[in-house]
Amino acid sequence: MVVRKTYHCNNQILEWEWSSDNPLMPYPYWTSCYLIDGLLIDSGAPAGENDLKEFVNSLNPSQMIDKCFITHTHEDHAGGAHMLNTEFGIPIYTSDKALNLLKSGNTYPEYRQIVWGLKLLPTNAEIIDKPIITKSKKYSFELFPMSGHAPELNALIEKDQQWAFVADAVQPKYKMIFGKNSDIQEDISLIRQSLSKLYDFTEGMDNLLIFSAGNGVLQGRKFIKVKMEEIENLRIQAHEYHGELQKEGYSGKKLIRKLIRNLFGKESIIEQLTQGDLSRENLIISLIKWEK
Repeated sequence: MVVRKTYHCNNQILEWEWSSDNPLMPYPYWTSCYLIDGLLIDSGAPAGENDLKEFVNSLNPSQMIDKCFITHTHEDHAGGAHMLNTEFGIPIYTSDKALNLLKSGNTYPEYRQIVWGLKLLPTNAEIIDKPIITKSKKYSFELFPMSGHAPELNALIEKDQQWAFVADAVQPKYKMIFGKNSDIQEDISLIRQSLSKLYDFTEGMDNLLIFSAGNGVLQGRKFIKVKMEEIENLRIQAHEYHGELQKEGYSGKKLIRKLIRNLFGKESIIEQLTQGDLSRENLIISLIKWEK
């Protein structure tokens, strides 16, 4: 296993990153937890449980976690919640849409087990629907719904500091999404909608920092705008190519393959590794379903 720790914003924020070193993985997949004044945002993956435990035990008294908020219930974000609650007595909070999913736990395909661990254990959690105040009362985090990657996903935003902790709601690039037979069903139109809402909500935040899961700190509202434009351009291109190819007589799988070639050159190797659950084809299908 590989662990990285990084301090941000004059040591106010401690980012704990984890990745498996499984040789079956083509490259590392990172996930992040963020610790701010006793508040832990997300809890890593099931396979990183022992590393997370070591991290918690290494904290000095001023850093100790007094609450954990789970942004959404995918295993790379909620994987350590059961351990934090049962072994350290740390209360776990989440949104109303995530509560039952978190309490139920989850199993998932082997390719995700290789990356994140065998299964997501059920976690005793509580709903929180008001701003989260950190232990010194220095920071107040507002829950901000951002569906698209997961219906229950909530980012946390600290307005005064201009911090947005977005988990997987904002990505560096949009080239593929989950779909097909996966329990994760991403919707590119909802992702675009959530980005737009975040952009509007953060108006006036000239120094906005966007803390992502495993992709570092993304800089400013300009970045959000660029991602919105990227998705909109993909939508326009997909619909234009789709109409042209239909006129040429393409349909079904041949049409989708041609769209992938026109937009991306070829399908990603990830499509084969995930049995089609994560692919460019899924992104194409989601773009085509999106009304003009």
